[in-house]
Amino acid sequence: MYWSLLFLICGYLSFSIVNTCDDYADFGSEDSLRQNIIKLSKNELIFSDDSIPFYDRELNDTTPDDNGEYDFIVIGAGTAGATVASRLSEIKDATVLLIEAGSKEYPIMDIPMMAGFLQLSDKVNWGYKTESSDKFCRGLKESKCSWPRGKVMGGSSVLNFLVATRGHRENYDEWASMSGDKSWSYVEMLKYFIKMENFHIDGEGYYKELHSKDGPLDISRSPYESKLVEAFLEAGNELGYEEVDYNGIEQIGFSLLQNTMIHSERCSTNRAYLHFKEKRQNLFLTRDSHVNKILIDEETKTAYGVEFTKFDKTIIVRAKKEVILCAGTINSPQILMLSGIGPAEHLQDLDINVVVDSPVGENLMDHIMYGGLVFKTNISQTPVEANTFDPNNPSIKEYVTNRNGKLTLAVGFQALAFLNVDNPFIFSGTPNIELIFTSSLGIKDPVLANLLGISENYQNDFVESNVDHSTWTIWPMLTRPKSRGKILLQNADPKTKPKIYPNYFDHPDDVRVMIQGIRNAIELAQTKAFEKYNSELYRIPLPCKDYDYDSDDYWECALRLFACTVYHQSGTCKMGLEDDSTSVVNSKLQVIGVKRLRVADASIMPNIISGHINIPTVAIAEKASDMIKEDWGYSS
Repeated sequence: MYWSLLFLICGYLSFSIVNTCDDYADFGSEDSLRQNIIKLSKNELIFSDDSIPFYDRELNDTTPDDNGEYDFIVIGAGTAGATVASRLSEIKDATVLLIEAGSKEYPIMDIPMMAGFLQLSDKVNWGYKTESSDKFCRGLKESKCSWPRGKVMGGSSVLNFLVATRGHRENYDEWASMSGDKSWSYVEMLKYFIKMENFHIDGEGYYKELHSKDGPLDISRSPYESKLVEAFLEAGNELGYEEVDYNGIEQIGFSLLQNTMIHSERCSTNRAYLHFKEKRQNLFLTRDSHVNKILIDEETKTAYGVEFTKFDKTIIVRAKKEVILCAGTINSPQILMLSGIGPAEHLQDLDINVVVDSPVGENLMDHIMYGGLVFKTNISQTPVEANTFDPNNPSIKEYVTNRNGKLTLAVGFQALAFLNVDNPFIFSGTPNIELIFTSSLGIKDPVLANLLGISENYQNDFVESNVDHSTWTIWPMLTRPKSRGKILLQNADPKTKPKIYPNYFDHPDDVRVMIQGIRNAIELAQTKAFEKYNSELYRIPLPCKDYDYDSDDYWECALRLFACTVYHQSGTCKMGLEDDSTSVVNSKLQVIGVKRLRVADASIMPNIISGHINIPTVAIAEKASDMIKEDWGYSS
C-alpha cells in the first residue's frame, strides 16, 4: 500500500523539485494525478475524510475578461488573501476576484514532512535571495540568505512548518499605541484569534475561554512524540519553567507545538478558507496570474483596477469598490512601488512615475535562528530528511496506515520554549528568545542544508565530520529583533525579483540576545533529563578558529555564518498614524494618500510579534475583512 504513496511522492518530487521533466511527464497528466490521489485517498486512507473531496472543493480557475468589473479585487491567495477573499465573498451581493500568481494546492503537499522539500521547489516557491553581505549569511551560497515564500494557493501557509503561535498580548497593545487605534489591542484582537480557530487540543493548562472549536482553521498536535521531546519538557521543568499554553495568558515556558493541522495533514488557509462545501457564485479565482501594477487615477489618487499577466496575455480588471493587496511582505511593497507608491527618489531613478511618496519597503523585520546546535544522543529517534522517501523507511507505512510517525512532523519540529534571557526568573511578559526543539541533524542534514542555502564547501566539511550517533537540535530564535532592513526594486520590470537587505545583526542587542539564547540552549541540554540519553554537544567544524571556543566572539562568528531566516518577514508597509512619516497604511490599513486601496498582510506589522507570524497574519486578514465590510455598509 505505501509503495503507491512512495511512487506518488517521488513522481511529485520529480516534476516539482528536481525539475527533471515538464508538465508532469514522469507523473502522468494532471487528470491522472487527480485520479491517482483520489484513488489513494479513498481506498488506502492516505488522507483523511476531509481531504477526499479535495479537488472538488478547490476553486475553479477562471480568466477574467479584459476590463471586467468586480466589487472587490484581492491580490494574492496566500495566508492573508485567502482569508480576505473568503470573508468578503460572504457578502452575497458583492463580486470578489482573487488573483494568485501560483498554482493549485495538491493533497500531497499537506504531508507535514513535505515542508522542506516544497521549499526547494521553484514551482511553488518564489525563491527569493537577499543581497550578499559580509555581516550575515556568510556561510551560505554567495553570502545570500534563502527566503522561501509560497507561490501557490494558500501561499506560505503551504510551505511553513505548521507552528501556530499568536504572540504575546503586549505585542498587540504596542500596535494599538503605534497606530493610535485601540481596536488593534490584544483585547480586541483576541476575538479574531478565537473566530479563526477550530482547536482540537485538550488537557490541563489550556484556557478554553481563549480558544474556539467553531472557526475554519484547524489547530491540533502531531500524534508523534519522541522520548527526546519528553526530555525537552522535563529539562524545562528542571530549570524552573512550567508547561504552558503559549497561546493563552502567558507565553514564557515550555510546550509541545500547536500546529495548523488536522488528522496529521497540514491545514493551509486555502483549505481552511477556500474549500467551501458549496461553491460561492460571487467568488472568482484566476491562478497563474502575475500582477504587474495597481491602476491609480493620478488626479484623484484613487485605485480603480489591477493589471496582470496570465499566459503571456495582459489583462486589466476594474474594482468598483476596493483593491486589497495581500501579496506579502516582499511582493506587496514591490507591487506598490511598481504602481508609483514608494520612496520618490528611488522610483524616479527607475523612471517610475511617482503617485505618492511613501516609505514603502522600509521597516523590514524578520526572526532569525541559529541551527548549529547539534547534540549527540544514544537514542535512535532522528529523522533524516534525505531518507524520508527511502522505500525502506518505516515512517511511510506508519503514516499511511496509522496517520502517525515522523512524517507528521515538519522538519522534525516537535516543541518550543519561550524565554526572557535577560530576566530568566521572570515568567511573564514578552519573551526575547524562542527555543525550537527538533529531533533532527540540524544543518548537518543535507536537505536542510540545501534548504538553508549552506555553501557546498561547508556542507562537505559537515559530511566529512559525520556523526555516528542519533542527534537532536535546538534552534534559538530571536523574537524581538531591533535591526531593520529594506526592500528596493531592481528595475521597473514586474517579473524581476526585488533587492532584499535584511540587515541582520545591525543592532548589537540582537547579537547579544542571540548569544545568550545559545548559552541557554546548551544549559538546557546539560540537564539530568538529557544526561540519561548521554546527550552531548557536537562541535560542528566552523571557520571561527581565530576565537576561543565558547567565547562570545566565537558564537558571534557562528551566528554571522549560519544564522538563517525563520520565514517571518514583516513590516514593509508599516501601519501607523497618518502624520507619521514612517507609516505606509493607517489603522484601517488604507494606503495613506490613495483612496480605495488597502494592504492586509504581514507587511503592515509596525513591530514584529514574539512568535511565528502565520496565525497573526490570519488575524490581520480577519480584522481587515470586518473593517472593509463596515466601511461599505455590510454586516460582518
